[in-house]
Amino acid sequence: MQNAEVRELVQRSLERYADDERTLDAYWQWASNPTPPSAGYALEENAGFIATNLMLRYGEPAVDLVLAVNEECRELAGRASIQELQRTIVTVLNGPVGERLRQGVIRRLSEPTPARRALAAWLVNRARWRRMPGREPVVAGEFDWSLGADLAESKADCQSRIFRLLYGEEVAQLDLAREAMAVGVVNRLFYRNAAGRMEAKLRPGPRLPASALIY
Repeated sequence: MQNAEVRELVQRSLERYADDERTLDAYWQWASNPTPPSAGYALEENAGFIATNLMLRYGEPAVDLVLAVNEECRELAGRASIQELQRTIVTVLNGPVGERLRQGVIRRLSEPTPARRALAAWLVNRARWRRMPGREPVVAGEFDWSLGADLAESKADCQSRIFRLLYGEEVAQLDLAREAMAVGVVNRLFYRNAAGRMEAKLRPGPRLPASALIY
């Protein structure tokens, strides 16, 4: 099947869920699966991880939803390779179809709690530091998530001092990686390599314009 045909197929499938944030989130996570084809993709193993992320984020059981998404993706995989489907789902969800998903992440990130404000400030700082010349900085979860350890150990660092002034000394005790999972900036997913080594990996959620965040 040609790329354009795959894109149209995925577009039609996901448009049905354009107003259903949880389902779009489940599709994003399915497409973010870090296990490579050489290790068999580990789709079944990842189902439990995806359901846990959704439960943390939305506060309701998600096993049936994840199984339904898995089944639909397997049907789509009969028309294209899993890798191609993963890339296409991410592309489609980064477009208009994924707007509800992105707005949900922004809404949770903008909640006026010390943990969320600290997380948003951290993300915006990283986004500005990493931005491409001439482009708006984009928030993404593609970096080391030992945030609490960083803040606790970097007492002489200017950024850490500013964080303490803004959000109090307790900010160093916050588990910002967990906060990032709760809002949808990252997802904790199952990884297995071709040699059989297994671990959990944090994979990024949808990219967001830094200007959309309140902190």
